[in-house]
Amino acid sequence: YLGFGLLGIWLASLQIMLDKGQELDWFGSKMIVWCAVIATAGFIAFIVRELVTVHPIVDLRILKNRNFAIGNVLMLLIGALLYATIAILPLFMQNLLHYTALAAGMAMTPFGIGAFTATIIVGRIAGHISNRVLIIISCLLFGYSSFALGNINLQVAPANLLWPIIISGVGASSMYVPVATSAMGTLSQEQMGNAAGIFNLMRNIGGSIGIAAITTLVTRQAQASQANLVWHMSKFNFNFQQQLAHIQTALASTTGNWAAAKKSLAVLYNILQQQSSLLSYVYGFRFCVLVCLVCAALAFLFKKINKPTGPVAAH
Repeated sequence: YLGFGLLGIWLASLQIMLDKGQELDWFGSKMIVWCAVIATAGFIAFIVRELVTVHPIVDLRILKNRNFAIGNVLMLLIGALLYATIAILPLFMQNLLHYTALAAGMAMTPFGIGAFTATIIVGRIAGHISNRVLIIISCLLFGYSSFALGNINLQVAPANLLWPIIISGVGASSMYVPVATSAMGTLSQEQMGNAAGIFNLMRNIGGSIGIAAITTLVTRQAQASQANLVWHMSKFNFNFQQQLAHIQTALASTTGNWAAAKKSLAVLYNILQQQSSLLSYVYGFRFCVLVCLVCAALAFLFKKINKPTGPVAAH
């Protein structure tokens, strides 16, 4: 019961910290600091308890297996990638492309179609292609989709989002089977139950970290981008003055010169906010590309599996 209690304290504190971190300004909040301290203490105590007890609730010694340890790191990163993408893409559609919640949900449907298709394909070819090759291809596919999404603008048509979303679904879904096979293929039958629990826990923790990280990145980057773009809104900037004059001329015919001068600044400020938000999402997607490359590199560290010793845990 002690091990279970320490596990609960660690995960609960970590989850609260990740959920409320951005809202409470992370370590600028005493609550987040205390959650971090409790989570760290709970994690260390849990590790020590499980290593010294005769009958641990989670046998951490299994992490001595190289393939399983690498597989858990990969699953942590894959969970972060998947949940981060699912979190920010609908927000991008609603906040900047002005999709309704229903339209944004429908626009994400191709992700599920791609994931379903990939599951069927990977199941058929998994025995004929190296797991490392499958993992690398999957990571590169997901990375390509993130790169494509990182090059969109506010005039993007729904059709231009279709293929990147489909490819991201294919990449995300096709990662699980080869990673799980590589991670657990060198374990004994008796270790499978314990290994499956740790493996799935890593995916869930990765998802929480991914959502918290991408939300913080997008929010902070929007503020930084706005601060950088404001420097270009100056009377010494010819392009800014030219654009301001065009907007004033267009508004003057309906509102008069005095009102047009005020409204034109409001229009430009609205454009500034939109472009700042767009840049923040672009940085978010490009960060996902970097994580995909890290995942692809980690795949090279797997030892080759000659023959599986037991079934692979479901995902």
